[in-house]
Amino acid sequence: MSGMEDGGVVREQGKVAVLGFALSCRLEEAGKEGATRLLDALDAALESRGLVMGGGVDAARLDVFVLPRKGANTSQDDRLALAEWLEQQPSCTEVAVSDWVDAYEVE
Repeated sequence: MSGMEDGGVVREQGKVAVLGFALSCRLEEAGKEGATRLLDALDAALESRGLVMGGGVDAARLDVFVLPRKGANTSQDDRLALAEWLEQQPSCTEVAVSDWVDAYEVE
């Protein structure tokens, strides 16, 4: 089971893994206010898909880890759509999205 059939949660003989992914980009000429606006817009995009994030942004870079909200379902389509959304933002370059990883195993 990939975990995507159950909203990003993998259950395996008493173990539970919550799957998420990292999103990042370099910010060009965003400034502090632009970076904050981008983070707020990303948060709204995530919320509309039942997702939450941890991480942050500064004037030069956005680095977040995305997880499904409790009880929410998420999919590969969500992951790819959010990466595409980030690529469409004028201040974002070098957009990267990770594969699915177990949030409890992130170092």
